[in-house]
Amino acid sequence: MDAISVGVFAKKPLKEVVTPHKLSVLSLIYDYSVMKSKSDEKYFTQKQMRNFMTCVLKLLQSPDVPLQKLLNNLKGTLSPSLQEAFSNRLKEFYSDGVSPIMDFFQTLSELLSTDRGTVISKTSFLGMFIRRMILAFEKLSFSQVISLYGRFKLYYEAVYPPAAPTDEENGELSKSIAKLSMSLPSFQNLPKSNLTKNLEDLSLSEGYGKEITEGFYSQKQAELFITQQVFLLQHNENEAMPPDKLQDKISEILKINPDLTEAHFLSYLNNLRVKEYCTAIHNHYHYFDRHKFTSTDSGNSSNKSKDEDIGRRYAALNLASLHFRFGHRKESLAALQEAIKLAQESNDHVCLQHALGWLYRFRLGGERTAVNQIERSTVNCDDLNLPYLTSLGFQAYARHDALSGVKPASIFEHFVKSDSLSCKHSQLNFMCISYAQKAALWQMYGKREMSSMCSQLILHLDTSDCGIYHCGEPGCIALCTLAKHHTHQGCYSAAYEVINNIKKHYPASSQYAHIWMACEQEVNFTKAMLAGNWSLAEESVDNMRAVCQHEADIRRAVLLKERGETTVALTLLHKLLKEDQEWGEEHLTDELQFTTEYRCRLLLLLSELLCQTGSAMVAIPHLLDCLTQARRHHLEYLAALAGVYLAYVQLHILMPNQALSLLDEHLKIILVHGTVYDKARVLYLYAKCQVAATSKQTSKEKKSVLLSVAAMMTSVIDLFTKVEAHHRVKDAVYFQARLYHDLGYKTERNNCARKFRQLDQQNPTLSQVLVNGV
Repeated sequence: MDAISVGVFAKKPLKEVVTPHKLSVLSLIYDYSVMKSKSDEKYFTQKQMRNFMTCVLKLLQSPDVPLQKLLNNLKGTLSPSLQEAFSNRLKEFYSDGVSPIMDFFQTLSELLSTDRGTVISKTSFLGMFIRRMILAFEKLSFSQVISLYGRFKLYYEAVYPPAAPTDEENGELSKSIAKLSMSLPSFQNLPKSNLTKNLEDLSLSEGYGKEITEGFYSQKQAELFITQQVFLLQHNENEAMPPDKLQDKISEILKINPDLTEAHFLSYLNNLRVKEYCTAIHNHYHYFDRHKFTSTDSGNSSNKSKDEDIGRRYAALNLASLHFRFGHRKESLAALQEAIKLAQESNDHVCLQHALGWLYRFRLGGERTAVNQIERSTVNCDDLNLPYLTSLGFQAYARHDALSGVKPASIFEHFVKSDSLSCKHSQLNFMCISYAQKAALWQMYGKREMSSMCSQLILHLDTSDCGIYHCGEPGCIALCTLAKHHTHQGCYSAAYEVINNIKKHYPASSQYAHIWMACEQEVNFTKAMLAGNWSLAEESVDNMRAVCQHEADIRRAVLLKERGETTVALTLLHKLLKEDQEWGEEHLTDELQFTTEYRCRLLLLLSELLCQTGSAMVAIPHLLDCLTQARRHHLEYLAALAGVYLAYVQLHILMPNQALSLLDEHLKIILVHGTVYDKARVLYLYAKCQVAATSKQTSKEKKSVLLSVAAMMTSVIDLFTKVEAHHRVKDAVYFQARLYHDLGYKTERNNCARKFRQLDQQNPTLSQVLVNGV
């Protein structure tokens, strides 16, 4: 689209155009109103009238469609009498030429007259549509009316093709044409350019050409379509049109309404959802540049200047958001500073609060500055009556405190304030965000059941708005949390069922698809690792790297450890820990920064690798570091795991009684909040410590302990079997056989030995690290 078509000298868009489709809809409305106004007969039931009005409303809001599609939409809606009247009127338009169409619009004017007691009010939806069509028809010249009739003939003949003339009729027609051509002046002497120009003026004058016979959007239809699609993109992206089809529709709208700047903004949102940077920034410039012209065509100079200033600062703010979304830190910060400067010059406090919220994401002045920014933003937004920014401010405050190690009680107080504001102002999307953050915090603190409950609350919230349920990022995160929860419980089929459900609501083309993609690869990796399928686990790690680099790195280290590549695993873990220590504030988003939870997971993994390779004493400093940081940030589950690893070290240095006391301290947390795999490992370690502690006991006491441990191992085997950890099952069966051997129970020992042999044939042990696993 050329830049010359925008501005004061641009051609105005066609607000209303009489097309064959609209002429058919007008005929339908007219026949219905005439039949409805007759008091002597009852043509329609209440259900038929309701269905008719609903169908007409959809037709008026939708773009033009071919006659065949119109008839298909009306099928089952019209009564036989109305259908017959409608068909006869269309046939009359087609057969009798321009005169019936002109008479019809004259009759339409009389239809809205109050003297006739019509059933259609002038101020009603149908009345306004009829009046706009009458005004549009009255503006047509005679040549344009001829063009309208020609297009209607093509429109009608697409469904009812004309019958082929006979030979006798063809002969008479040829004679008539020859006689007429002899009496007409010759056009051979006219310049070709003038003739072509006259024909174009006749058929395409002022936009009434063939290109609008199908799929034509009037300005009101286009504005309604844009509003609906923007609403769907914000609330439920899956209900909106697919990105490619939506872009085609936007192109069609801009072809007919080139000055409709809102279409450029819809295209901007559509490109953001598929992460198309070049086209997104192109549409961003188009929207704000063209909106400046179209919004200042009327009004005095002061209003024009004011509108231009508003457009500039919000254009800069949106540009900062766009660059931030694509990871361009310097460009985003420069645009944000420009928006702040313009807002300060204009004393626009609302724009300043939006900019302050974005400025917090950069963390330019350290933690203390970030806290001050959140506090000021929350107070100012409350004074300016901006509840959505106030609610987000409380949530940002809670998130900051959670990452800073503040007590959970004070953190959840911020969420209570945010939820009360969201409920008061019916901000359902912020309620979903709040529950998603609560679920993440409970997960971080190690309360898996609470995290699952908050995720389910997101799915059970009544978020419907105009019949559309809010289905944004929190819903995707909630479903992924439930999928992981099922995976940790060994219910893989349920986890994959949840993931398949996510794929239906969030297709691969949606902007949140990377969340379930990472979740799916995490489920695949967990299942493959426990089953000892290294090739599938490595494939999952490679796939995960495309959507989540840090999680892929830590799982790569797990894979190397389990395969016995200890040197490479140690190098990778030390590299990740070094990156964590050197991580600065030069990165764009705080979401990418290493958190304390991530560091504790690295320390636990490094400690586990050291224990399995016979360097248990070297792992003690790392475990103490992990335990200290986990307790400081209230990460109870990770602290309990660190305590369990310390007990494993104590067992290896021949301190089983101290290991038992340490396990008793943390066993409850693991059994209540832990995964099935962690429960089995802790119980297995507890059984080993109990057996090791019987070295100084009497034979009677030792036998009693061994019997209880053997019964405990049955539960351990069941838990390992549930998560399909075949190598761990084999190890537990071997240990149980040794227990029965020491007890003298030969039958039970032989059963365990036979089971071990079967498992060893199916899953041979290829790594010494697996034997020494915690």
